[in-house]
Amino acid sequence: MLTRTHWAIAAAAAALLLLAPLRAEGAPEDPATIPIPQLDTADPDKSVVARVKFTSRTSAVVERVKVSRSRAHTHFGDPPILKLGLVDVDGQVIDRINTWSPLWTYEEGGPEHVGLRDSGSASFIVPFSPALSTMTVTDVALAREVLSIDLRPPLREFCLAHPEDPDCLEADLAVTAVTPAAPLFAVLGKPVTVTVASAVANTGPDGPVTAVVRQDLAAGDGLTATAGATVETSLAAGATATVTRSYTVTCTQAGARTIDFTTSIKPKRATVIDPDASDDTRTTRLTVDCAIPVTINIKPGSAENNVNLNGDGVVPVAVLTTTAGEYGNPIAFDATRIDAATLRFGSPAKLLASAGWPETHGKIHIEKSIEPDEHTVDTDQDAVTHYRYDVLSVTDTTACVIGRAAGLTFYGCDHVTVRD
Repeated sequence: MLTRTHWAIAAAAAALLLLAPLRAEGAPEDPATIPIPQLDTADPDKSVVARVKFTSRTSAVVERVKVSRSRAHTHFGDPPILKLGLVDVDGQVIDRINTWSPLWTYEEGGPEHVGLRDSGSASFIVPFSPALSTMTVTDVALAREVLSIDLRPPLREFCLAHPEDPDCLEADLAVTAVTPAAPLFAVLGKPVTVTVASAVANTGPDGPVTAVVRQDLAAGDGLTATAGATVETSLAAGATATVTRSYTVTCTQAGARTIDFTTSIKPKRATVIDPDASDDTRTTRLTVDCAIPVTINIKPGSAENNVNLNGDGVVPVAVLTTTAGEYGNPIAFDATRIDAATLRFGSPAKLLASAGWPETHGKIHIEKSIEPDEHTVDTDQDAVTHYRYDVLSVTDTTACVIGRAAGLTFYGCDHVTVRD
């Protein structure tokens, strides 16, 4: 085994070999004729220095981390006592480096031997990379990771202090718009899809850079929604992009309910500096009209619900008063409180597009209507309404009514057979 003296001699010999100028074949022996080596003072290489304090082989804390404008020394020949893992922003390993542990030391007093101390500090010096994210420290013999060091803060601090460094970029990222698109209304308990388009930009001066775009939401009372997500996009200097995400939203309470959609953007690499953070986040509020599901009966007394587009007159539609749980409706509904001016009739697609027909007479007719079994008449007072036939088409198999009652939107549908 090499002793400490042997290691020192070997290191000195290696240094002399590295420093000794190489003499070309046929070069003069006179040292005075050999050019003096020129130091490269513009060497762009840098290193990351992490000062770590060990309190045991399996416990350590970071004392400080910084970027040095000095080249990292070689770890060639270092024994596998500790292994430094350098990981980039994508989680990929850049390098794995063997190094000494500060707990391993030469013991004197008698034959030289290696011993273990209870504690100690060491500076781990590794090559700089603009893609660096994390350094892990692993005890090789124990096969146990001792510490994970976040290298992004010191890389960012370095680039903030040295924007001229070639490894540092400046890109002013921004979220310029957050635009949700939702159905005109949603029915209690029935999921709907809300699509959000987020416009992002890189106003430069550098690019392309990889940006991390986070789309999220905060649903108010009476709504549930799927969670947000993070995506990445490459943005050249002066470029814009649109990031789109769809959310599933479900009403749990009736009435106007709100969702705040927030989009944020940041550089993926710590060495990309965004000089203006004021435009990195934008929030847009969406109001969802949560409608009460109700039961309707098209052409009360007729099970077929035939509608002839060439016929005269109007189609009667009863909107029924129901108790909570009746016909599967989650809450009670009083049809006598319908505001006739808000009524619209048509296919589901037309009503979602605000294209249904209003109530023909401009009023509701309060009476005890026939229930959907086309035979029963219960004790509730219902609302019978009337609409023109030609709002429907021969391809429609469902017709619906939407309106407002007691300040809340309601919506109900029934089957229909349309003939030309």
